[in-house]
Parts: sequence; structure tokens; C-alpha cells
Amino acid sequence: MASTASTGGTAGAGGAAHRPARRYGAELDEAIRAAVRDELAAGNYAGVTFEGVAKRAKTSKHVIYRRYPSRAHMVIDAWIQRPPAADSPATSSGDLRTDLLRLGRSFSDQFERAGVDTLRGLLGEIPGDQVHRLATETQSWVIDSVTAILDAARERGDIAQDPLPPHVVSLPVVLVRHELLFSGGLDSRTLTELIDTVLLPLLTAGTR
Repeated sequence: MASTASTGGTAGAGGAAHRPARRYGAELDEAIRAAVRDELAAGNYAGVTFEGVAKRAKTSKHVIYRRYPSRAHMVIDAWIQRPPAADSPATSSGDLRTDLLRLGRSFSDQFERAGVDTLRGLLGEIPGDQVHRLATETQSWVIDSVTAILDAARERGDIAQDPLPPHVVSLPVVLVRHELLFSGGLDSRTLTELIDTVLLPLLTAGTR
């Protein structure tokens, strides 16, 4: 009888030992974000549910509901907290056209990894107060890269010395985003055409 009690106690202790530790704060937040990304990778935006995220993050739906008022808020947070793609060009190659091609492809690849269908679904549900946040925080690295590319081109004398209007600096983002959302993708031929027929003529105007 003593032996049976001892065995039962050992099994109970072993079960407790294998029970996953409860997470809190930043650790739980990141687990939830990772779960959202996994849900997106497994399907698309329409397939993301609070229940599915809770299951993957090993927490309860109530925990998720306390953090996010909607699915759109949850996906935006997971996307914004993800750092830019590791293949983002960090330095200038010394040639304006090459730099723009590299940046355009990197930006396009990041969007395509998120999924065009996901982006379309998100834009259909996104609250108005989140639109500017989403655009700013997911694309600020692109604007920073464009600015660095143009500063290097200006030093080489490839473009005029006068500062360019903000709308011109953000034009590469606008063009790539438009192709992805309305055409469903951006192939190398289209990207090259945009740079050769739109961006380069505009950026180099007035240098001669």
C-alpha cells in the first residue's frame, strides 16, 4: 500500500515537471506574435483566429482578447514587431540604378513573404487609427534606405544637389506597393521598367 502511494506521488510529480511553465509579460507577448506569424504561414489572413493563436501560444483566448480588440490589431502588432528582412541592402553599391533595383526587390520580397492575400484582407478590416501606424512602422526602413541611396548618389553627382520633396523620396515605396496589391506580385521585368522609365528619369532630372 505504501508502495502504491509512493508510485502515485512520483507520477504526479513527473506530470507537474512536464507541464509547460506559465509565461508572462514580454515572453508571453512574443510567444503570441510568433503564433500569429505561424498562423499566417499556415494559411492566410482569413484563417487567423483567436483560438488558433491561443493554441499555438499555449495560452487562453481570454489572454489574447485582453491584448487585442480585433484580429487586425493582432496581425498588425505581429507584423510591426518583426524586424526588416535580413537581406535588406545596408550600403550603396556605388550605382544608383543597382541600388534601386536591390531595394525594390528586397521590399517586394518582404511583402510577398507576408502574403499579398493577407495584406489585402488586413486592409479590408484595419481600423482607421491603425492605417498610418502600419504604413509608417512597416515601411520606415525602406524610406531610410531610399534616403541613404539618394544621399550617396548626391555625393557622386548622380542627382541634383537640391533636396527632393518627400513624395518623391517615398515614390519607390508607392510604386512597389501598388504593383503588389493590385497586380498580385512584382516580377523582375516590371521592377526594372519602373526604375528605368519612372524613377531614374525623375531622380536624375536637372543633373545635366
